[in-house]
Amino acid sequence: MSFYRSIKWVALAGALLAAAPATAQETRTELGQLASRGQPVDMARTGKEPEPQKVEGKIRIGFSPTAMNTHYDVVIAGARQAIRALGDEKLELVIQAPSGQSGIAEQMNIVETWVNQGYDAIALATANDQAMMPIYEKAAAAGIPIFLFNMPVTKSDNPYYVSNVGYDQFEAGRLMGLYTVEKYSEKLTNLAIIEGLPGVHNTQRLSGFMAGLGDNANIKIVASQPGDWVRDRAQAVMENILTANPNGVDVVWGLYDEMALGALAAIRTRGLADKIDVLGYDNTPDANGAIKRGEMTATVDTAPKEMGYNLVMAINSYVGKGEMVPKVINSEVVVWDQKTIGSFDPSNYVFVEK
Repeated sequence: MSFYRSIKWVALAGALLAAAPATAQETRTELGQLASRGQPVDMARTGKEPEPQKVEGKIRIGFSPTAMNTHYDVVIAGARQAIRALGDEKLELVIQAPSGQSGIAEQMNIVETWVNQGYDAIALATANDQAMMPIYEKAAAAGIPIFLFNMPVTKSDNPYYVSNVGYDQFEAGRLMGLYTVEKYSEKLTNLAIIEGLPGVHNTQRLSGFMAGLGDNANIKIVASQPGDWVRDRAQAVMENILTANPNGVDVVWGLYDEMALGALAAIRTRGLADKIDVLGYDNTPDANGAIKRGEMTATVDTAPKEMGYNLVMAINSYVGKGEMVPKVINSEVVVWDQKTIGSFDPSNYVFVEK
């Protein structure tokens, strides 16, 4: 199925790009990598956010990601790094996640329990911001600030959150689209995409990627199917894509490294590792290692450790010092490939004792 012959894909691409934010200007690192901090965001406060305060004693923070995975392990390492820098006796991080990426009801119960228990602050990454709205309102009424992290929609309708700490997910996807054009657009290239579950994370990453691809006539999207953000499902999906495309797939992009690695497993099983390039998203430790070994081609680093560090520092400023913090705090995203991955500092993945 060619992208340009598929009415479904043309309609989807149009809808994604119509909803896309204005893009930022990418830069180049000293190594020549694509990099960006995203579109500058200057958001006014709504007046419904709890006011800054100075909590006496240890600050108790509820931390709930969409699910536990390697990306959030690194975010937690950054949060722990910030707590160590501030003093372990000053902050307590309580971590609880739903059992899966689609467990929004489970996550709602987790966060509502923290509100009822009077936590000092709540840090949250959720797949359904709208479903959480009644709990945000309840938290605000109780004076408990909500901090979002790893959330792609900074200009959401949520009037209650204090700060969105993370990176521009649209922009990270766009950099991968630009990289794809730079590397593969000189000849006809069949591209497959492994998506995550439907939701804001998937939409922002995919729409950014489509913006980066532009209308290059040589890159044909032959398939785009959901891998549910997990490795084993993505492996099965890639098997199906390879079977359904006897004319071949040249490149596959996974919207999360775990899915890219699942696709890689399917490709290796078919004996096609030297024929299909695999691109990812997040620069997880496993993907980083695969790029170093020459098994994956590239990924975009989304600075999860910096995210966790910035998140705790923002909470400490707002709740511990009574200071205002920016409404949006973005880290820089950078594309890494086989030529540059050797320069990546592995301490960016782990908590470092100091």
